[in-house]
This record gives sequence, C-alpha cells and structure tokens, in this order.
Amino acid sequence: MALPIKNGKVTTPFGKEGHMWKTGRHEGADFAVPDGTPFFAMADGVVESVGTAWGKAYGDHRIVIHHPGFGYVVYAHGESAKVKPGDKVKKGQELGKTGHSGNVTGPHLHVELQKGPGWARGGGIDPKKLFEA
Repeated sequence: MALPIKNGKVTTPFGKEGHMWKTGRHEGADFAVPDGTPFFAMADGVVESVGTAWGKAYGDHRIVIHHPGFGYVVYAHGESAKVKPGDKVKKGQELGKTGHSGNVTGPHLHVELQKGPGWARGGGIDPKKLFEA
C-alpha cells in the first residue's frame, strides 16, 4: 500500500468524535489538501463505482475500489474522477483530483475502508493499516 496523497498527512483521524458524522465518529481518515490535488490508488484493484450512489455526503466524485486482501476503499469529496466502474487500477495510478463536494468544511480527500461494497453505518475500519502496509 501507499498513501493516496503524495507526501500526505492525516489531518482528521479515524474514530474522531464529533457532530459532523452520522455515527458520531469519523469513519475514515482525511488529508487536508488544496482543491485539484491529484490522489492515487493505494493498491491494485477494480473500480466498483464512481459518483454519488451513497448519497451527497461523500460528494460528487466518490470512488469505491475493491482492493483484494484489504476490502473496499472509498476515496471521497473529489472534484473529478479519472476512472469508471470496471476499470482495473494499479497501485500509484491517479484516480482523480481532490475537491470539497459533499459534507465538508474545506477541501480534502476522505479515505474510508469498508468490508463490503456498500456503506454500513458504523462499519468503517481504521484505514491506517493501509497507509503502513
């Protein structure tokens, strides 16, 4: 695995408590970066979906990729996507550009790990293991 943002730093960690999130805690990890920052696949995988299928909270260009061995990774709040459902992606491949669409307080990339292809309230897994693998 690799970080989804070159030289990225987690600015809002998994599990942080707050009113911004339906579960009362943050279900992923955020990287605060300027709009238009490229973000990258953390491992080889297959694009499951692109768009707002989980609702507008995740933004206009939410990308879900199945990374075998890790689960389903959500890359959210983007301003653009360079992939489409069914695409095979390689570790380090650019997926899109960051933005600030959806439920946000500023531009960033939200990375969330789920066991399955759909969102499960409270089902997020700390993606930190992906960054360190």
